[in-house]
Amino acid sequence: MGCPQCTDPDGAECFPVYGLGPHLHRAGPVIGSTVPLPAEQWPDGYTEDPDCPGMGTWWCPHCECGKPPNATAVPTGRLGD
Repeated sequence: MGCPQCTDPDGAECFPVYGLGPHLHRAGPVIGSTVPLPAEQWPDGYTEDPDCPGMGTWWCPHCECGKPPNATAVPTGRLGD
């Protein structure tokens, strides 16, 4: 069961979600403008798919709902963590 942070108003869990990994958009055309972030900058709550770099599973960083069993801790490089 998810926590209040990862549950929608109807009570459904919002995680896990599979999709594009953490990234930024650079100037230019929309297609091809994404730049993946290095692993050191990934937020808590994301695990990259070992079979498909750049894609992965997003899970709740508060209660870990949806966290895959192969998830490993990655330093975020953020202050105050």
